[in-house]
Amino acid sequence: MEVSEQKSKKKILFISGNEKVSGEICTLLTNKYSFYLADNLNAGEQLLEQHYSEISAILLDSMLAAENGRNFIKYVEDEPKFMFIPIVLAAPAIPLNEEIDCLSLGAVDIIVSPFHKVLTERRIENAIRLKDSASFYEIERILKALPSNIYLKDADCKYIFATQYWNHLQHDDDPDWTIRGKTDIEIRKDRENAIAAMEADKELMRTGKGASYIIEINNDNVQEFFEVIKQPVWDENQKICGIVGLINNVTEHEKLKNKLKLAADTDGLTGLLNRRKIQSKIENNLQGLKSGGVSMSVIMLDIDNFKCINDTYGHKEGDMVIKTLAGILMDEKVIGTSDYFAGRWGGEEFMVLLNNTELSEAEEIAERIRVSFGTADLGGIPPQTISLGVAQAGLCDSADTLCTRVDMGLYNAKESGKNTVKAAY
Repeated sequence: MEVSEQKSKKKILFISGNEKVSGEICTLLTNKYSFYLADNLNAGEQLLEQHYSEISAILLDSMLAAENGRNFIKYVEDEPKFMFIPIVLAAPAIPLNEEIDCLSLGAVDIIVSPFHKVLTERRIENAIRLKDSASFYEIERILKALPSNIYLKDADCKYIFATQYWNHLQHDDDPDWTIRGKTDIEIRKDRENAIAAMEADKELMRTGKGASYIIEINNDNVQEFFEVIKQPVWDENQKICGIVGLINNVTEHEKLKNKLKLAADTDGLTGLLNRRKIQSKIENNLQGLKSGGVSMSVIMLDIDNFKCINDTYGHKEGDMVIKTLAGILMDEKVIGTSDYFAGRWGGEEFMVLLNNTELSEAEEIAERIRVSFGTADLGGIPPQTISLGVAQAGLCDSADTLCTRVDMGLYNAKESGKNTVKAAY
């Protein structure tokens, strides 16, 4: 049977065959708790199964426990769904050794007659808190089975626990090493990311706003990506008391995403940017130029008589010639700067975007490209030539006008006998 339905009270399952003890305790604690009452272990087990989600603690007659309650105590201890429910023994007199032994089986405490209201309440509440604390560490142990790192930090951004110690953490091989009480700066190998994590934590503590982002970590020549999700933890007074977070290793996902992005932006044969991407770079840089940016020039180049190469030596050899030219365009020693982008415009045509470059310097770079390709080793194919057009972007230029103008420079180079550089103004 059940005594009291007040939802504001914590509920206690009281299993006792001693009506005097159960009546005395229920009367004593009626303002604090409501009770599910059972006069034997089988009835108590049934009530526990039916109402375990509501039950805060179990009071168990110590003599009943000593006689045949050991299996019941073990049953409660071994069943995960009961992990938050403590068992407190109630003894009608000074307990015997058999009753005290039940504490070693999993009972948390024992209260002894004569029962005092305040002391009895305090012992039950302490048992509930103790079991909650023990269950906290049991849950931490269970969560370690997940591949994700689930962690909790206190208000000073120090770890209370973390379920995974990944290789980006700095710690020795001591099996007793713990992350508890340490900050990111104390344990992270990558100090830059550690400082960033601490700053993000402080911002979260200040604003109460959660965050989600991906970080890249490179340790021991291993590139890894981690998704970090963190949220504030609020206490009962609506004050931020810590941070709960989740870290997932998303390395494979990010590498695949980067690979797909690279494939979308690059030419499959040469590895240079494709036409869509280089055109986008030109458009963006023109916007920067109009916003007060530095000078910018472009080079358009074309392999001379490329159809003859394909017809004479075959398309495989033609592809090799295209890749040879692409390699030259990737060579910063030839270009003379790292502040540039090179792309395959289409077929045997290429485009080079040069930042911080005036027209005269762009012409010199174009000439170095021409000479380098003219002396390149093409295997069994004789040396080949290229024609190049050069133009400097103006404030009134659009991508279309700039590309049209540099194309005219390339056309003039072809008309002038090929294997030369022509500037378009």
